[in-house]
Amino acid sequence: MTEAGDPKEIELTLRLEPGSVARLLRAPSLKPLRAGRKRTLHLHSVYYDTRDLRLHRHKVALRVRRIGDRFVQTLKTPADLGGAAIARGEFERPVADARPDLTGIVDKRLRRLLEHGRLADRLEAVFTTDIERSVIPLALGDARLELALDVGEIRTAKGNVAVCEAEIELKSGGVGSVYEVADAVRRAVPGAAIEPLSKSERAFAFMSPGGPQARRADPIELGAEATVADAFLAIARGCVLQLRANSAAVAAGDHPEAMHQLRVAIRRLRSAFGAFAEALPARDRRTFATAMKAIADVCGEARELDVFVVEILGEAEKRLAREPALDAVRSAALRARARAWTRARALLASPRFTDAMLSLEGWLETGAWRVAVDASGSERAQDYARRALKRLHRKLLKSGEGIAALPEPELHEVRLRAKKLRYAAEFFRSLFPAKAARRYVDALGAVQDRLGALNDGSTVRHVLAAVGRRPRVAEREDFERGVPLLLGWSAARVAAEIERLPATWDRFLDEKPFWK
Repeated sequence: MTEAGDPKEIELTLRLEPGSVARLLRAPSLKPLRAGRKRTLHLHSVYYDTRDLRLHRHKVALRVRRIGDRFVQTLKTPADLGGAAIARGEFERPVADARPDLTGIVDKRLRRLLEHGRLADRLEAVFTTDIERSVIPLALGDARLELALDVGEIRTAKGNVAVCEAEIELKSGGVGSVYEVADAVRRAVPGAAIEPLSKSERAFAFMSPGGPQARRADPIELGAEATVADAFLAIARGCVLQLRANSAAVAAGDHPEAMHQLRVAIRRLRSAFGAFAEALPARDRRTFATAMKAIADVCGEARELDVFVVEILGEAEKRLAREPALDAVRSAALRARARAWTRARALLASPRFTDAMLSLEGWLETGAWRVAVDASGSERAQDYARRALKRLHRKLLKSGEGIAALPEPELHEVRLRAKKLRYAAEFFRSLFPAKAARRYVDALGAVQDRLGALNDGSTVRHVLAAVGRRPRVAEREDFERGVPLLLGWSAARVAAEIERLPATWDRFLDEKPFWK
């Protein structure tokens, strides 16, 4: 990759179990794909940043790699939604020695970042990698790829991180071939799992006290000329990137916000399937929506207990002046939360999760979904958005009729419809006047927040019923005394929210839909 060529790296990384590299090198599933002899390289790389990690904060990685007697400098930039979810910007050039040379950068945005505050003068080595790499050239139809098997470690001041992985890099041809090779790797070593973080991201996460951080959804920016196909692909890729990043954070540490954002990513993706229902193959849409829901359901138990322990119980303890009986409730809830997080992490580390993600990403990047979208794929996204938003808006209004008198199950349905509409509004808002879109989304968000507070009442009842089956004997009496206290506090809170709900709903009804 050079700055004169296409400055993009398309690469999928699979984490391997120790000892599986030799088995993969002999794998029958890869033999038909081999297009040359295996090469073995020793790669020593030094990664640079400023003391305040300015490059890392902008999701840019800078390294100088020694390969034999040569030194190669590489700058990597984040994926954008106009390219594959596994694509990153890559600017590579030879340099004289192990020190970076930031002169002659062609990319304007990258040059501005590097020139700000004399960044080059403030660079220092922050960590290194030492890797033994086996490289196998592959051919699949017209596509040319490289399979790199890396074994070694990331070395930081805090300690070392073992590396054992397969990198599948596309050299030419369609992105779908990367996923076909990934399938061949998975057949050879079924324990291979998606590695969502690059080596540099893993190093920074390891050095950070909190590990990998939660990732919120990136704003969707659609141009005025965007088609339905353009819009769906950008939105779905954004959801995949958010899901990948938060799965890594959940796997690595106790991050309630990462668990929340993981589920948000899945809800956004499922909402995208609904918003683009007219344009997607119905069977595929249902298949992937079902697979994602199964993941969300397992993680949902952990998220529910996070909300209960961190938000609901924390507020109740303040209002009830640290009632001692609530300590037993907290103790039981924390044990249930630990079990739920263990189940969620086990799922994210399982072949089931990797299979679901690889299938979804392959479906997106091969363009298999275009079978149905071809008829309407060239339609302007703005025209399609008007229809989709009108349909979702109408459904919400119908479900919310007489909202002040609706029973809890029907309010839950209103809440779900509000979520779907809000996600769709956020997907398409860049196609319409910003001020009107902001007012509408803010008013809708207020309704959603109010309904979410009401839903906390059912969360309290559900969690107490579940954890109440397993309190410790020594805590049982306090637990049973704390339950009615918490239920009473929750009921009063819900009653106050119900009283405020009609006014919040009316403010939303007063907002003119921004797509008209």
